[in-house]
Amino acid sequence: MPPTDRPTGNVLIVGAGPTGLLLAGDLAAAGIGCTVLERRPEETTNLTRAFAVHARSLEMLDARGVAEELVATGTRVSRLRLLGSTALDLSRLPGRFPYVLVTPQYETERVLRERALSAGAQIVHGAEAVGLRQDAAGVDVDVRDAGGGTRTLRASYVVGADGVRSTVREALGLPFPGRAAVRSVMLADVRLDRAPADVLSVGAVGDAFAFLAPFGDGWYRVIAWNRRRQAPDSEPVDMDELREVTRRALGTDLGMGEPRWTSRFHSDERQVPRYRVGRAFLAGDAAHVHSPAGGQGMNTGMQDAANLGWKLAAELRGWAPSWLLDSYHEERHPVGRLVLRRSGALLRFALAEPRSLRAARAAAAYAATHVPPVARRIAGAVSGIDLAYPAPRGSHPLTGRRAPDVPLAGDPGRLYELLADGRFVLVVAANDPAVTYLAAKRWAGRVHCAPAGGATRTTALVRPDGYVAWATDETAPDRRAAAIRDALSQWCGRPADRPAHEPRPSETVPGEDGTGTGR
Repeated sequence: MPPTDRPTGNVLIVGAGPTGLLLAGDLAAAGIGCTVLERRPEETTNLTRAFAVHARSLEMLDARGVAEELVATGTRVSRLRLLGSTALDLSRLPGRFPYVLVTPQYETERVLRERALSAGAQIVHGAEAVGLRQDAAGVDVDVRDAGGGTRTLRASYVVGADGVRSTVREALGLPFPGRAAVRSVMLADVRLDRAPADVLSVGAVGDAFAFLAPFGDGWYRVIAWNRRRQAPDSEPVDMDELREVTRRALGTDLGMGEPRWTSRFHSDERQVPRYRVGRAFLAGDAAHVHSPAGGQGMNTGMQDAANLGWKLAAELRGWAPSWLLDSYHEERHPVGRLVLRRSGALLRFALAEPRSLRAARAAAAYAATHVPPVARRIAGAVSGIDLAYPAPRGSHPLTGRRAPDVPLAGDPGRLYELLADGRFVLVVAANDPAVTYLAAKRWAGRVHCAPAGGATRTTALVRPDGYVAWATDETAPDRRAAAIRDALSQWCGRPADRPAHEPRPSETVPGEDGTGTGR
């Protein structure tokens, strides 16, 4: 057996893409030791595939204090061009980011990497996970370094954020069912003689599809597909073919020059059946992969990380309710399934070949951009703003939904600034009696209690990931205080003034199926 290094920290994250880096930053900021393993020996910027950072992702980055830095690297697009002359209006989205930010993925990774490192996370390049084993007390991960040597690292938990060919997923023996959504997609980084009319250019004519996005330095990423020629992924990209397909789809190739990089790939629609197996979790493309339509991949992965990070931190700090870690799969698996279905439907719609289907596509695109209720729903879905988690029957209408960035009395002046340290926030009426503050103080270190900046009758407990865990409009002081105590006990564990032994990570024994305890 290879030598074992003990300990390495509480969490090992495999993969230093946006998903793994956001998770590492959250854990490190919460005081949880974590190490990120990345098989690439150094940063490789031309691997960028994602260019769109949607509004909900920007809100999550805002809560982490890095949104403005990222926004400064790209271009804000408030009207997202669909097919033909139709565009989706994002300017009416609620919140501080009523647009999609167009910036290359490596900028998102840079911002998240710097945050993770400054918070104390370790990132090891040239380290490839090649196997893992887990027991009741932790996980052993076999790691091969750039020189070919192998060692074993020990941690309390491991998270596979290592992409579509995830080693962690394979080591867990999990299937990755699905199918190829589109084959032989051509990619190239090029310069153009003429700048496109829009920041993002997209077009489809049934037998051809093309997409253009700027790196911001004079180079553009071209993504194109040719129904007439489905070459294998191993075949080099023919620039004459790429130009011809782009002209068919967009009406012009904009004077496309010679590339600095080209590749082919195929896009799959797949989802793993379980996001958790004992002490191992999957996130991002390791858990779900889908067509690039709608620019959902990177955003969905980062939201996986935002959901999982605070739950792992709560478990490792010893106060998490017994059901909390299992709720990661329960909440995120349906989201991944929904994104897969929506992006797949959008792709098939865009590539529709029969004339009748193209006519239906045009009619649907018109409705999506000219019928206000339809346009609002689509904008909310694409941006992630309308994402909601399941809520118990009879819950307040806000429960499970995104918390708006409401103003708060005092400093800081808004909710998402207060979420920065990874705690829950109990938002109360400004004139709430002292008993409400006392309830929050009993969960010191886990909950901020913040008076709302305006008149309200609603008391809301906001999760560290910016979703409403619980809310009430009860105004009777005694009943409201009791309800608050119940909600805090449910979500934040036993209060600090009622000590009781709770299982630590080393004492938690997974169930016979390896999934751990349930709710």
